[in-house]
Amino acid sequence: MKHIIKTINAVFLLNLISIYATAQETQEAVKAPQPPAWAMDGNTYLIGFLVLILVATITVLYKINVKLITTISPKAFAKPRIQTEDGVESEEKAPTLLGKIYDRLTGSVPVSKEKDIMLDHDYDGIKELDNDLPPWWKWGFYATIIFSFFYLIGYHVTGTGKLQLEEYNEEMAIAAKAKEERMKNSAENITEDNVTMLTDAGELNKGKEIYIKNCAACHAADGGGMVGPNLTDEYWLHGGGIKNVFKTVTYGVPAKGMISWQSQLSPKQIQEVSSFVWSMQGTKPAAPKEKEGEKWVESNAASANADSSATAQTKE
Repeated sequence: MKHIIKTINAVFLLNLISIYATAQETQEAVKAPQPPAWAMDGNTYLIGFLVLILVATITVLYKINVKLITTISPKAFAKPRIQTEDGVESEEKAPTLLGKIYDRLTGSVPVSKEKDIMLDHDYDGIKELDNDLPPWWKWGFYATIIFSFFYLIGYHVTGTGKLQLEEYNEEMAIAAKAKEERMKNSAENITEDNVTMLTDAGELNKGKEIYIKNCAACHAADGGGMVGPNLTDEYWLHGGGIKNVFKTVTYGVPAKGMISWQSQLSPKQIQEVSSFVWSMQGTKPAAPKEKEGEKWVESNAASANADSSATAQTKE
């Protein structure tokens, strides 16, 4: 009885501490995931405490009732007695519900009945019992056999179920389609193969800002060239046109000191600055650098595309 009262007091104190800690956490402006609403409600802990009091009360009343019945009728709860091999009588313990379930699943034999399954084999006082396989193991084995028939018919005969390879291929197809849709709707999915020349004044102004900030140091603010080549004439070291300019800006030319900008600029920003660079064609810089590279005309672009197509067909 005293132990139960101490337990109730300890649980009551723990509930008070948890309620106080919860209240303190609600007052602090902490950027953390909030617990569920029921955990923040003090009534939850109050109800839990009342339920605990109810359970403790029922337990105490049950024990008092059992004690009264035992006092009035001492044999009311007397357990059956069994006689051991030594002739000593002892109370037989009634199995609990969990004990019955365990015995049913394991098929264990009580100690008092082990002599019925004991083998004649005896080695140095060690005897062997002829126990059967546990029922849970046999039931599981039978279940796998039954399942295998349904699996065989469903997946390999009727084709109702999908095998792993088929599921994998379908999932890959769905993923590829989703990727294609995402790529179509993504403004950042710009490569040297699909880049186009921008003509909008606002986008070209953004490209100019990027150029002044990152490119003017080597190519001059007006594109006439300094360390880097002149960007206003018709001669290009690595090909002209929006696609070649985009490719050069993206990957750079490390051998010539031209760094790659793909780690610092997004594909959209590279398109903007490349469009601005290509828009400087034909302008008159203050101090243009001498011509470098080969003269770029649209026929060069057409022949380059034809060569790449022929190479692809040869590889196929």
